[in-house]
Amino acid sequence: MIEIRGIGISGKKTSGLAYLCKKKTKHYNNISPFDLKQEKKRLDKVIEEAGTEVECILQAAKNDNNDAWNIFETHKLLLDDIELKKYIVGLIDQGYDLLSALIRTRDDMKTHFLNMESEIFRTKVSDIEDVFERLIKLESGNLEIVTYPEKPFILICDEILPSMIYQLPIELLRGIIVKFGSNCSHGAILARTKNIPVIIRLKNRIDLIKPNQKVLMNGELGTIFLLDD
Repeated sequence: MIEIRGIGISGKKTSGLAYLCKKKTKHYNNISPFDLKQEKKRLDKVIEEAGTEVECILQAAKNDNNDAWNIFETHKLLLDDIELKKYIVGLIDQGYDLLSALIRTRDDMKTHFLNMESEIFRTKVSDIEDVFERLIKLESGNLEIVTYPEKPFILICDEILPSMIYQLPIELLRGIIVKFGSNCSHGAILARTKNIPVIIRLKNRIDLIKPNQKVLMNGELGTIFLLDD
């Protein structure tokens, strides 16, 4: 048995099989030639489609009878931001295709917010990641459905994105262990509203957790026990 520690931000003891959610990294490229008008038309289309998806999550959040739905209102506002659209269009005019422009914009925004002194602004990074992951998936056509375990499991991931909480099978999800994370992030706040045990900031220690390994965790103390097969 191996014991590792992170920062517990949402209480109670729980256990389950480790389900590793690996993030696929995408990089941007400056490529040409392509049809500028078509790229800009597709931008309008993916923003509209993303807005429809966020609206569905917003309604689900409202049904929970708490103020968490306001989180997804900010996602809609980001999608409707005229200045943000101008930034993406400007990159297209510089020679980026739409997919590359979306990835570049996401990375630029994340860097900008992470460099801010206020922790409140730095926690907005997960919202930026959430919105742009949706846009990037729609543009890239990478819309595969994630298949979660049919047994009680603990999600192992880099970060808790807010919309993730409304996409996971809550009846089987026993807890979340996060490589990075902040107790003030919107994803963490949503997890707490649903009483999901969460431990954050495992950093490289998270690599000790293997797929389908039995995991015991205490979301209050931040302790994790990895059991041998």
